Amino acid sequence: MMSKNEIAILGLLSESPMHGYQIHQEITRREMDYWAKIKLASIYTTLTRLEEGGLIKSEKEKVGNTPERTVYSITEKGRSGLSDMVEYFLREDDRPEWPFGLGVAFIQGAPRERVLAALQYRREKLTQCDLDLHDHLIKLKEQIPFNWFLLIENAHKHMKLELEWLDQLTAQVQAEPHWGLAWPPELKLKHQKAHEASTRALSTKAA
Repeated sequence: MMSKNEIAILGLLSESPMHGYQIHQEITRREMDYWAKIKLASIYTTLTRLEEGGLIKSEKEKVGNTPERTVYSITEKGRSGLSDMVEYFLREDDRPEWPFGLGVAFIQGAPRERVLAALQYRREKLTQCDLDLHDHLIKLKEQIPFNWFLLIENAHKHMKLELEWLDQLTAQVQAEPHWGLAWPPELKLKHQKAHEASTRALSTKAA
């Protein structure tokens, strides 16, 4: 089983040897704990597992009067493993969790004014994220490898699309004449008829 922590650590060590705290800093600086859900608390456990598997090696290092520290570097076996992991994750099609979607699915279970307040709060947060991503793109253009730049650009484009979609949702919430009814009568009837027709078609096909 390939873990996200393993590809993250092998990937960072393929760039340069690092000690544990440096790995922690890089994951945090690149916000991989946020967008990739890398578990910071498991870094040293993962390092131990990778070293036991021969994918990385370690050596002690002492600089000046600082305490001795362990520096990790990737092995040839580790580079081969990283290559396999990159291909695996590029092919992977697992859908991320989307708790917001549950809120939307059952949105009529809350009073309209509370829903609108929650959507406005979300919009303010997303707008700030959008501005931050835009600043990152301007500041980091031609300063980071193309793949890292495109990751940020992808997040920025998705953020803009979500803001547009959120505005559509808000407008629909404001305009909905049957608020509080999960299934307005006319929609429920249409859906029921469509479901019955689909069931009959499947039964006929099976026969």
